[in-house]
Amino acid sequence: MGFNEDSLDGQTFMDQSRIEYQTQTFSFGKAVCQVDNEPKQFSECLPKNQPYWSLWVETGGRWAMAQVGYTQIQLHDKEALGWHYVAATDQSPSPPALAKEP
Repeated sequence: MGFNEDSLDGQTFMDQSRIEYQTQTFSFGKAVCQVDNEPKQFSECLPKNQPYWSLWVETGGRWAMAQVGYTQIQLHDKEALGWHYVAATDQSPSPPALAKEP
C-alpha cells in the first residue's frame, strides 16, 4: 500500500489497508488480537501462553521488531508494517517474509 504523505501513522495505515483486524485497549495502548481472521475466534486478547501477533517494521530490506505499539509507529517512504503470528514460547520470533518486488 502506498501513501502520499511524508509519513503515515500505524493506525491510519491499518485502517486504510483493508486488512481485517481486531484490537483491544490496554493500559499500554492498543493491542492487535486478530489479523485476517487469525485466530478464528478469541475471547481474550493476548491470552497467557497462547500465540500472539508480533509487530515488525521493515526499513531498507530488513525487518526489526517494533519497540512501540502500532498506533505509535510512523512509516516513511519505502517502509512497511508487518505482523507475524508466533507461539508464546518463541523467545526470538522470526519476522514476516519480505515482500518480493513485482
